[in-house]
Amino acid sequence: MLLEEWLEVERSFGELGDVSLVLRKLPKKLKKKRPLETEDGPAGFEEYIDYLFPEETQTTNLKILEAAYKWKKQKTTSENE
Repeated sequence: MLLEEWLEVERSFGELGDVSLVLRKLPKKLKKKRPLETEDGPAGFEEYIDYLFPEETQTTNLKILEAAYKWKKQKTTSENE
């Protein structure tokens, strides 16, 4: 909600506002489904909205690269032995 308000403030400034700065920080809305469980068992699915922020995707990519680097390093050390 804060980012949306910030976007409105930047838009209200007209040419002086920097809307692109805020647009880069806005999250993507993702529609997801999760199973509903009752006492009798599965009762269908519930739709919900999840927000994916740009900063979260960058750290995830870095973790994958880090893991790949460690794996490669471990593989080369085991081959050299």
